Amino acid sequence: DVKSGNDEDLIHIRYAALTQRGYYPDDPHKENQDDYFICGSKFGAGDGDAFFAVFDGHGDKGHDCARFAKNRLPPILAAKIKKQRAALNAKKIKGMTENKEQKPANAFHPSNWPYLDEKQYEDVCRQAHIQCNNEMHDDKNIKDFLSGTTAISVGFHAGRMTVSNVGDSRAVLGYRVGGDDLQGTPAEEEKKEISSEGDIEFVDATGVKYESGSIIAIPLSDDQTPYRKDERIRLEKAGARILTIDQLEGRKPIKDVEGLNLGVDIDTDGDMPRVYLKEHNYPGTAFSRSLGDAVAEGVGVNGEPELLTKKVTKGDEILVIASDGVFEFLTNQRMIDICAECEDPLHACTKLLEASYEQWLNYELRTDDITVIVLFLKSGKADDVAEVTRILNLSQKKPSMPLKTMASSSTHQLQ
Repeated sequence: DVKSGNDEDLIHIRYAALTQRGYYPDDPHKENQDDYFICGSKFGAGDGDAFFAVFDGHGDKGHDCARFAKNRLPPILAAKIKKQRAALNAKKIKGMTENKEQKPANAFHPSNWPYLDEKQYEDVCRQAHIQCNNEMHDDKNIKDFLSGTTAISVGFHAGRMTVSNVGDSRAVLGYRVGGDDLQGTPAEEEKKEISSEGDIEFVDATGVKYESGSIIAIPLSDDQTPYRKDERIRLEKAGARILTIDQLEGRKPIKDVEGLNLGVDIDTDGDMPRVYLKEHNYPGTAFSRSLGDAVAEGVGVNGEPELLTKKVTKGDEILVIASDGVFEFLTNQRMIDICAECEDPLHACTKLLEASYEQWLNYELRTDDITVIVLFLKSGKADDVAEVTRILNLSQKKPSMPLKTMASSSTHQLQ
């Protein structure tokens, strides 16, 4: 159980993770460049804190970059959380001393430290990613000139989950509309008759209405690729050229990219826009942010994360954190639907891996590395429909479009 603060912030989670090396007929011994990190409790000096992350390496040394990020990003973030909470506690104790108030027993013990607010937690997440990126550049053993890694993570703190995203891996929430009236596992709830009493009319930015009891996919991250207009503008200001391979080689005229709906439409064409230097036809990254990629960083491909924080409530039942090997040919909703049919997170991971692997071979003669973490959540906190609607509408309003085993499993109580 994850518990930070009040009893209503208690979150029961079950989680599992799977990773599988891609199938590369021309390079059968290619190393799996994906990696993942799981800390189910006591992350950053908080007994009830947890942290989950997926890293998708790319380039010749992508596996080294992903492993470096896995080994360095979590401890950097944990240390920053601990330092910030300790500073808040010292300030609190100082105030109590000045006011001649009695200090509680074990006043300096981490269990009594104040929790970070939303902005404070997001700030340390941002700082940790930037520091990890700089350390990767400085480490002589990591050749990140033309290699790097994505980083998608979810940290649980003070009854909230904060998503940090660098690159084009993804976090997707399975939210049950009218979750306040329901209890049990996602698979069990599908079998229950849902009472019409207290039904909620849930409407997204496009006017689509969702019935009470349905589980909908809500993106908690937005793929950072040159498909996104805001990212293209940022990169071009930094001196980048944005071209598809056909445009680069003169087979198609150079024109701006038109957007699709991220996570809903699948791009099966495969000729995505890429990032190039002004005077050279490299590095050709298909993403607009990453950890590493020292050459691309000169034209705006940086390691600063985009952040999103949400209170964990009753409607939040499923959380998927995955590399693009999973969702290249699966929509967000399809991923959540697969998980909702499963009795436990490991079963959900297995079914997602099988479905994504099958879809890869339907479209191509190879598969990407595939890595996924699935969490089943249960919280007693009442839903905030306005907040959920705001988060769902964020992705629908952005001008963007998508691209196209080792196992661990645990049932854990985070506190």
